[in-house]
Amino acid sequence: MWFVKSWIYKGRYGKLPFKMRNFTESYQEECREEIKNQLKEIIVKLPHVWTRLNLKVLKQKMHDNFVDILGRSNPVKWPIFTENEVAKFKQNRFAYVVVLFLMVFFESVLYSLMTSLFIKKQTLKDFAGIEFIFGFAFAVIFVAALHFAFKSLWEFFEAKYLVERDNLNKVELKPFYKNLVLAIIILFVFIITNVYTGFIRATILEPSSTASSTFIDKIHGPLLVFSIAITFIVALVMALLEKEIAEKSEKYKVFKNWKRQQKERKLYNSQVREMLKKCLEAKDILIEKYWGVMKDLQRVFEIEVDADKQPLYDELNEKVKINDINLQKLDDNIYQNYLPVAITRHELFEYGIDSDKGITDIITDLRNKVAIIEEFEKKNAATRIEVEPEI
Repeated sequence: MWFVKSWIYKGRYGKLPFKMRNFTESYQEECREEIKNQLKEIIVKLPHVWTRLNLKVLKQKMHDNFVDILGRSNPVKWPIFTENEVAKFKQNRFAYVVVLFLMVFFESVLYSLMTSLFIKKQTLKDFAGIEFIFGFAFAVIFVAALHFAFKSLWEFFEAKYLVERDNLNKVELKPFYKNLVLAIIILFVFIITNVYTGFIRATILEPSSTASSTFIDKIHGPLLVFSIAITFIVALVMALLEKEIAEKSEKYKVFKNWKRQQKERKLYNSQVREMLKKCLEAKDILIEKYWGVMKDLQRVFEIEVDADKQPLYDELNEKVKINDINLQKLDDNIYQNYLPVAITRHELFEYGIDSDKGITDIITDLRNKVAIIEEFEKKNAATRIEVEPEI
C-alpha cells in the first residue's frame, strides 16, 4: 500500500539534503529509458515499411509512361480513366464474357449434333456423352480462334491509325500483317462454316414424316436464314465488344496496377503516421506517469524543493512572473541552471526528457518521413485522381 511505501521512503531518504533533485534526475533518466524502449518497439517495422514505400515511388514512375501498340513510350495523361469510363469498361468486359459463353454454348450444341459426321455410330453408342465433349472442345477451339481474329484485326486498325496520324513509316505495320492474314483466313472459314452449319441446323430439324413435309418446306428457308443470322449477330456483337476492350485493355491494366500501388502505398503511409502518433502518445503518457510520481514524492516529503535550493526556486518564480523566462521556449542553458528545482515545473521536468537525443532522433525521423509522405500526396493529388480503397 502507498502509505507503507511512503513511510519507507520518508525513513530512508527523508534526512538527505539533496533528495528532491536526486529523485528528479533519477526518475527523468528512468522515464527516458522506458520511453526509448517503447519507441523502439513501435518502430521495429519502420525500416521495412520505408523500404517498401521507396519501392512504390520507383514503381510510381513506371506508370508515368504508357507503351502503345507500336512499342513507343508515351507520357500518361492522368486521370487515365474517369470513374464512368472504368464502369463502362467493366460492363463491356462482362458483356464480352457473356457473349463468349453464349457462343461456346450455341456452337457446342451445333457441333454435338454434327458429331455423327466425324465419329462412327458404334463409337457413339459405346461412349455415351462423347458427342457433348466433342462439341464443347470444338466450340472452344473455334471461339478462341475467333477471339484471336477479332483482336488481331482491331490491333492492325489501331496501328494503322497511329501510323497515319503521326506520319510514321509504313514499315511500322509490318509486324501486324501476319496476324492480319491469319485473322482474315479465320473469319473466312467462320463465314463458310457457319453458312454450311446453318444449313445443317435446318435440315437436322426436319422430321422424316411426310405428313408435315409441307409445313417444313414453308419454314425451311426462314429457319435456315435465322440459324445463320443468329450466329453472325452474336459474332458481330463479339467483334464490337472486342474493339472496345482491345482499345482500352492495356491502359486499363496500367490503371489497375497503378491503383493497386496507390492502395498499398496508402497502407504504408498510414502505418508510418500511426507509428508517429503512437510514439508521441507513449512519450506523453510516460512523462505524465513520472511527473505524477514526483508530485507524490513532494507530498511524502512535505516539501517542494530541497531546502538549499529554495532561493533558486524563488528566483525561477520571479523570472517567470516578469516574463524573463518563457517556460514554453526553454533551452539547455536555462534547463541546466534550474535542473535542481525541475520538480516544481512540468515544463522543466518534461524538457529533460523531451530533449534526449535518443528520443528526439526517433521522433524527428518519423516527422520527416511523414512530411515526405504528405508532400508526395499533395503533389500526387494535383496530377492524379483520388482512388478510394476497396472494401
